[in-house]
Amino acid sequence: MRPRLITLVLLFISSYSPLFLILAVKDFDFDNYHLKHSIAVWIMLGLSLLSIVLLFVSFHYLKNGNMPVKIVSVKNRSVDLINYTIPYILSFFSFDLSKWDDIISLSIFLIIMLVLTITSKSIFLNPILAFAGYGMYDIEYEYNNTTSSVIAISKYELKVGDRFFIRNLNRFTYLIKEPINIEE
Repeated sequence: MRPRLITLVLLFISSYSPLFLILAVKDFDFDNYHLKHSIAVWIMLGLSLLSIVLLFVSFHYLKNGNMPVKIVSVKNRSVDLINYTIPYILSFFSFDLSKWDDIISLSIFLIIMLVLTITSKSIFLNPILAFAGYGMYDIEYEYNNTTSSVIAISKYELKVGDRFFIRNLNRFTYLIKEPINIEE
């Protein structure tokens, strides 16, 4: 897989890390202090932790943006958490890690959501990135006298008129790694 595709997959998996943690807590037997399905839980938690670590390593090593752009309009998408919380409702119903049909159903659901995330202009909010100070924005930017509209992930608070270097993760999703220093 290409580095940017790997980053998108890690972005997706890490966004469901809290769901996997909730499922692990639901699986814990508080009377006997043990996990009922320890292998499944450790796989979910291990995958979650690995995806989070690799996501931030990927962000760190992803080259700085090669497109100097000017922000024309910006809308903060980080407030759209209601769309993100819908899959979490699933964890509060009778999901059982001992039932293969539940595990396969969840896997199919997550694979479909991953494919939709990569191939469409939809992206799920990621609480892990929010905890790390990243925001998600719908932006219009100007580059080479052309205006384009994309989703941007950034640690910076974006405002109209700001200039940044951006790097695409897919055709609709971009990462803003650094502002353009006007004094240069």
